[in-house]
Amino acid sequence: MKFIETIKAKSYNINTSKLFLASFFFSLMTVCVKLVDSKISIYQLVFFRSIFSLSITTLILSKKGINQWGANKPLLILRGLLGTIALLCIFYAIRTMPLSISTVIQYTYPIFISIFASILIKERLTRNVIIALFLGWLGIFLIINPYQTTPINLEINNFSILIAFIGAISTALAYVTVKKLSIKEDIFVIIKYFPLISLIILTPIVLNNWTTPELFDLILIFGIGIFTQAGQTFLTIGLKTLPASQASSINYMQVLFAYIWGIFIFNEDISFNFIAGATLVLLGIIFSTRKFTKKIYNK
Repeated sequence: MKFIETIKAKSYNINTSKLFLASFFFSLMTVCVKLVDSKISIYQLVFFRSIFSLSITTLILSKKGINQWGANKPLLILRGLLGTIALLCIFYAIRTMPLSISTVIQYTYPIFISIFASILIKERLTRNVIIALFLGWLGIFLIINPYQTTPINLEINNFSILIAFIGAISTALAYVTVKKLSIKEDIFVIIKYFPLISLIILTPIVLNNWTTPELFDLILIFGIGIFTQAGQTFLTIGLKTLPASQASSINYMQVLFAYIWGIFIFNEDISFNFIAGATLVLLGIIFSTRKFTKKIYNK
């Protein structure tokens, strides 16, 4: 019995470290997105990223010799659609807002996970979640305070905020589908449907609005593909054995990375309001993930 508990503890630590790596690689992806010339549309960025990811994932699945299309195709397609929407929204928010703020808004998704759990699988909305909602929204208000004019506030517009929240909501729904799929589907089958659906949706848009990237932009686009693929792989592996809410709280490390990149690469102004607001959001995440439904893991 003690041996089994030791194995479980080691497995938990290994998967936790994978989620930390996922956060790190995703943060590097956001830096690349921010640095790419704005004449390259976000549709084209997601398109390039999808070609890269689909090529690697298909090669891995071919070598593994398993069915590349999975069993639960409707849910796999839904996961791909949600991932595409989330990534487009995230890229747009990164490009039009300070990196630190867009990342904080994106990482409200664990709170949305708790909300969707209560709606979709009839889980009771606990006191912790209600507290988390209050803290999270208060933190976001402090960060994007429309009544205070600061250099960082001047860079934000309401449409960008809306898109960032749509990205967070889509991410939360994608997490739920990934967790359900990972029970029976191979992780690379789950990953494959993401770029596959993205390419189906975006190919006609990109071909009609093509912009040829410069060499530096091509290097950054390659970085987006590498870092997103690495982050997605580590994230999916971590979600296979860890509760989705617990995993999402670990992934909040990406906010810390966003602070660092924002200050040292993009010279962003990190105000007291931002630090206070981000702290409240983090506390909200902690409250929302302390006791999360077990139904989502057992189904």
